[in-house]
Amino acid sequence: MINKEKGFSLIELMVAVAIIGVITAIAVPSYQDYITDTYRAQAVADLKVCASALERFYANDFTYVGGGTIDSSTGICDEQSPRDGETQYNIVYKALSKTAFSIQAEPVGTACGTGDCIVLNQRGNQTLN
Repeated sequence: MINKEKGFSLIELMVAVAIIGVITAIAVPSYQDYITDTYRAQAVADLKVCASALERFYANDFTYVGGGTIDSSTGICDEQSPRDGETQYNIVYKALSKTAFSIQAEPVGTACGTGDCIVLNQRGNQTLN
């Protein structure tokens, strides 16, 4: 009678753990970058919604002054991005004048000036601050 043991050796288990570790080391940073890019794209979309609301205000009153009311209850221009869930960006008006506006999405917990703030003006120019 031949007695054949079934199972894995310690070396085989260590190789499997090492392979899983390498895959995880590659996948997790890529996933985090994907999430960051997704939140940034949502912030840009929210800035454009605010810009559209300001343009509608300008079409009626021929000025941007007074159109800078951020009100989450109306759904026109939210003070945070994304609207639901954990806030990733705060939406603020940097400047409102008769003929120009500038709105900014500021990442929560990060100071502007590091290239993480997104600024949109009345011409549709989008820059990083």
